[in-house]
Amino acid sequence: MTAYHIKHLPTGTLPEDGVGVGVWSVTPDGVASRSVSRSGVATWAVADAERWRKAAVPTVLAPAVGGWVLAVLVAAAYILLFGLSSASAAWHSGPGDGTDWRRYPGLILLTALPLWYRYVPVAAIPAAVFVAAEAVLTLARPGDVDHPARAGWLVVLAACAIAFTGGCLRLRARRRQRALALAAAGKRRFPLPEGTPESDDHRGYQQVYSGLALCLLAAVILAEGLFGGPTESGTAYDAVGQQGIGLVLLVAGTTCYGRGQLAYRAARRLHGEPQPALIVGVRAGADGRHWVCADARTRSAAPLIAYVPRESDTRDRTRLLGSGSAYGVGNGHHDIDPKHEPFEAALYGTLAEGDEVVLEYACVEYHRHQDMGRMYATLTTAPLRPDRRHGLGPWEPADGPARQRERLREERERAERSRKEQRKAEQRKAEERKAEERRRNSPRGPSTRGRGSGGSRNRHSGGGCGSSCGGD
Repeated sequence: MTAYHIKHLPTGTLPEDGVGVGVWSVTPDGVASRSVSRSGVATWAVADAERWRKAAVPTVLAPAVGGWVLAVLVAAAYILLFGLSSASAAWHSGPGDGTDWRRYPGLILLTALPLWYRYVPVAAIPAAVFVAAEAVLTLARPGDVDHPARAGWLVVLAACAIAFTGGCLRLRARRRQRALALAAAGKRRFPLPEGTPESDDHRGYQQVYSGLALCLLAAVILAEGLFGGPTESGTAYDAVGQQGIGLVLLVAGTTCYGRGQLAYRAARRLHGEPQPALIVGVRAGADGRHWVCADARTRSAAPLIAYVPRESDTRDRTRLLGSGSAYGVGNGHHDIDPKHEPFEAALYGTLAEGDEVVLEYACVEYHRHQDMGRMYATLTTAPLRPDRRHGLGPWEPADGPARQRERLREERERAERSRKEQRKAEQRKAEERKAEERRRNSPRGPSTRGRGSGGSRNRHSGGGCGSSCGGD
């Protein structure tokens, strides 16, 4: 049994309380549009999707690119402040004063900026403000820093400016994109389809608990360094080692915790109330990511946002949509390869980075020796990723009847190969049985032949003895 994605969304997939399938029309430039009745699920027009795409932050401030830029700046600041500056050894406040704890929170926030900007932009904004204020106060004290240290603090200010600006723009872009998607979906709200995989009971839990465990371990290590006794020389306790380990644990722990909290809240929003719905196109990438585009018919519609379908968040065969005459050549319900062209899906939820959505689409299953298949609804729950690079090229629509004939031809060839292999296996078994029977019916061997000839001699000698005795 093989399952394939269906190109066009069958009517039975859409919500039952009023469905307007509408009529498609294609403009001379190849842009498809569809008129939808007021009671149906709206389609995402290409023009609206293009406005949604332009509402995103510039590429240089995108999560991945911006995070790498901040990582480079933070690394440069580390080199200038702790490698080239003459005050690098003065992370201790001075001889006999012990480890500096006053500047330690700022160092944690500075180190966490790249990861927080990429995964938890809400936390990156106040962190950037705090670190920038500390840098300004340090630079305002004359004579406290040398030239490399001054350059390092200026790099810190640049990193904070990028993190603050990019974080604010990303949050603004999320609000704008949500508003644009809601305007395209209209004022109607729909309950999630029956059989939708529940994600609010597990989404983000593992990250939250892992983050809390790392932060707790960091707190234990830092407490050991903070309340440690003096060294043998009588100076204050040196806790730079504990600070380094605690810094790594805190940065990793807070990032995991923040990501888990955001994922959990997105899942709660999705399952907690009725959602807007849009008919979109979805195309699969070679790396497993699936890309949402405006529709599945317009070849110029660009991939917009990605998600990764997981087996645990996907439910197959939730509803039977049709079979036999309902699945016919020419009615648009032909199967496709989602890596070559997009398929149609109903998307429930808001469209923005970090949101979680439900996608319902149709798949057809072919059983052996059957020309017609059965269409079932499939549901996937997935968070939206902030990816930009998709690597998908242009696509051409598949010829439904030709694809069906090719599929039937492949099925016949596969069935013929299977029958040939089965016949060969049966012939091998028959030959093995005949060989076994021949072995069982064959003579025993030299010892058996010897016993047989000896018996014959005995019979001859016995007969001779009898004749002689009878003669006497």
